[in-house]
Amino acid sequence: MGINIEVHGLKLAYDAQPVLEETSFTVERGGLVALLGANGAGKSTLLRCISRILRPTSGSILLDGQGLEQFDSKEAARKMAVVPQETTADFDFTVEDIVMMGRFPYLGRFQKEEQKDREIVRRSMEMTGVSHLAERSIAALSGGEKQRVIMARAVCQQPEALLLDEPTANLDIGYQSMLLELAARLNREQKVTVIAAIHDINLAVHHFNRFILLSGGRVMAAGRAEEVITPENIRKSYGVPATTYRHPLHGVLQVSVVRGRTSEENLSGSGPAVHVIGGGEEALPVLELLSQRGCRLSVGPVSAQDSGCRFAHFHSLPVVIVPPFTSMNGVHKEEHLKLMREADMVVVPPIPLGEGNLPVFEEVETALDEGKPVYIIDLAGVERRDYSGKARPLLESLVEKGAGVLETFDDLHETICPGGGKLNE
Repeated sequence: MGINIEVHGLKLAYDAQPVLEETSFTVERGGLVALLGANGAGKSTLLRCISRILRPTSGSILLDGQGLEQFDSKEAARKMAVVPQETTADFDFTVEDIVMMGRFPYLGRFQKEEQKDREIVRRSMEMTGVSHLAERSIAALSGGEKQRVIMARAVCQQPEALLLDEPTANLDIGYQSMLLELAARLNREQKVTVIAAIHDINLAVHHFNRFILLSGGRVMAAGRAEEVITPENIRKSYGVPATTYRHPLHGVLQVSVVRGRTSEENLSGSGPAVHVIGGGEEALPVLELLSQRGCRLSVGPVSAQDSGCRFAHFHSLPVVIVPPFTSMNGVHKEEHLKLMREADMVVVPPIPLGEGNLPVFEEVETALDEGKPVYIIDLAGVERRDYSGKARPLLESLVEKGAGVLETFDDLHETICPGGGKLNE
């Protein structure tokens, strides 16, 4: 099962406005492909051409080497099933009636469905979670319920290729995952070729293994996530600055749109200069909140793989970088102390503490002794993140020497940005 789909030089325009321009790519038999791109990039138009809803001005579409125009409507329906972006219900059909329509390509003229067809309908409704709606009118359903019914009809069609046009647009997060996992399951178990236009990049990378990025009706990039989903491609296609990273739990590539500042903007910001100790996931909220308030930031010490280091590079911030799982050497210590001396104040986020990073606080103590304001966030919860058993007395010693204690991030708004609203508003 599955089908090879080739698209060669497609062109199409709406009212003389080009939508597809020389669009070309190939999806191999059994491919699992997400179409990505900003609104207006041509994703939906491309799927409508492949599904024969639209006729391109020029170019060709081949299914297993045969021109799309050579298939009659029933043959094409046995080859491909479509789940459109929106579904209107003009007639009062039941859900079961709608799903049964997926069997029409297999029935002769005036032929009634058989027990085999009814069994396929039943399984399709079960797979998409709409069995309990079987007797309901399609007109009485919510948008998300209708979308799952149309997916059930597509499954019932038993196609070799499944075309999905923004299939999760009206679904909550649970049904989004269920529907895309169902598409991936059909691809995995039955080798169905799947092409889906997906709005959410981070959702797409969880369920697809190949990607086509459209921009201005052309293919900007095609291939694996690492080849297609890059900060440069995101900036060019979506027009926003972004960074990519591996999710710490499942390792899947993710995209984050970040309000970046150039190094000149960072140096000339109107807020105070703040040095943030350490990095990791625990420091990111502090860094982002302070960045939003216009603070001039510096970061460290962190390893090159640390999320705090990626944040610093993206925002062109001064940063002290040390090798992973090692303590700072003399050069690192001087760099760190220099950044703290240049800052108006130092903030210690609620980061994990262990033998490797406790020596960092020697330089913090030096800065404190020299009169630099130091603020420690969540001293009360230090035991939960202390892997050395030595952190509390060390931090309490800093407090005795004048370091301030902030219970939560919200306390930063008065301490660091007096007169402003809460940082997370």
